Amino acid sequence: MAYVFDENGFYTRLANRAIDKVPWTSSLRYRKHGLCVCFNNVAKGLDPGTYAKYAQQPLGAGLILVGCPKFLAEVLSAASAFGIKQILGTLPHAQLYKTLRVMIPLVCPDLDVCPARQDVVKTYASPVLAEELKQFVASLR
Repeated sequence: MAYVFDENGFYTRLANRAIDKVPWTSSLRYRKHGLCVCFNNVAKGLDPGTYAKYAQQPLGAGLILVGCPKFLAEVLSAASAFGIKQILGTLPHAQLYKTLRVMIPLVCPDLDVCPARQDVVKTYASPVLAEELKQFVASLR
């Protein structure tokens, strides 16, 4: 999808920021598919029950509580990434987990062998995904 893979687009900039913020000491762990798995695990951690429980938390704290590493929670909760809104409290659950899954091909070194590939393919196969992603980014402005 051109909207997701636009080199100056929201998702590409956010994925690049996540890659740039991988801690040097953890870089070996994330070099292959660690970041892909991390995004996918956080997406899985955002099931409706968990999401509802943490919806009143600031985004960074909520993401850490569902298993997101601190460096990634900081990237995803930065005001420069999402504006001033508290996304975890205002964003429908489906949008946050889809955003994380959509970003996996942007950080993945080889999607053909990625451990998160099956979940990514299911997400991209959604017939309404493009419009949902476009509306999500528009809501952040």
